[in-house]
Amino acid sequence: MKKVLVIVSTQPADETSFHWHGLSEWLGRLLDNVDVTITALDQLVYVADGERSAIYHPTEGYDIADFDLVLLRKVGDAIEYGIAVAHYLHLKGVPFTDSYLLTEGRGKLACAFARQKHFRTPRTIYASQQHLAAAVKNSSLQFPLIMKADLGSKGNNNFLVQSFQHMDEILQSLPGVPMIIQEYIPNDGDYRFLVLGHKLRLVLLRKGKEGSHLNNTSQGGTATIIDLKDIPSDVIQIAEQAAKAERLEVAGVDLIQDTTTGEYYILEVNRAPQIATGLCNDEKMLAYSTMIAEYLATGKE
Repeated sequence: MKKVLVIVSTQPADETSFHWHGLSEWLGRLLDNVDVTITALDQLVYVADGERSAIYHPTEGYDIADFDLVLLRKVGDAIEYGIAVAHYLHLKGVPFTDSYLLTEGRGKLACAFARQKHFRTPRTIYASQQHLAAAVKNSSLQFPLIMKADLGSKGNNNFLVQSFQHMDEILQSLPGVPMIIQEYIPNDGDYRFLVLGHKLRLVLLRKGKEGSHLNNTSQGGTATIIDLKDIPSDVIQIAEQAAKAERLEVAGVDLIQDTTTGEYYILEVNRAPQIATGLCNDEKMLAYSTMIAEYLATGKE
């Protein structure tokens, strides 16, 4: 008996609707020796944790990689979670439709699944708010943890949570906002690698203000320029490869070094890094103009 999983964007209020109930029944009648299951992207738990990654149904108990074929239908507004599913299934070698979803998402969850095959990233969990605490309890993560909006930016809606009670208080204050959980990486600041034209041009060390876990300059952090000669060559290679993997000519690659292990993790690959705004503008504009001059000299488009 072959097993097929159909995934739609959201579970409808009326489970007798065609795309929930009728589709699975119809396929069951047309296909011999095939068991069809249907679920929704918003019903799944997403764990991006390298070889221990999983996307599973919290009450039915199955992992989506347990199926012989996965059909993504009517992904719609849940495209970021569809992208995460596609990258996970691709990693596990499970056939699915459609491969156009093997692209780069904007959200932190989709990016975590897309990058983990090639780069070290913080362990990440997403689930609907009602299942988020249980997903954390079933994981290897321990407090303190980072909790942030999946599509947030500039440090907004980004919290360092110390307990399940603290997590619940945040969720209640932000009803309906998709939130992700990430492991907290102990650090002495993070690094913004400005990669322009596939070359590392500038590195900023950003440190948060006292008492804050956020290193964002938009949240009051400071920025110091680091001499490129002081950056290990393998770390430079990580930053340049991360930008190239996402097909970005202009990228702000954010890395953080674990003060306990010394390992570097990719936090973000920003498609529109601040160049003419923020701190160290003169140095950023000089790096940007250097890239432009090189493109003009070589005739690149």
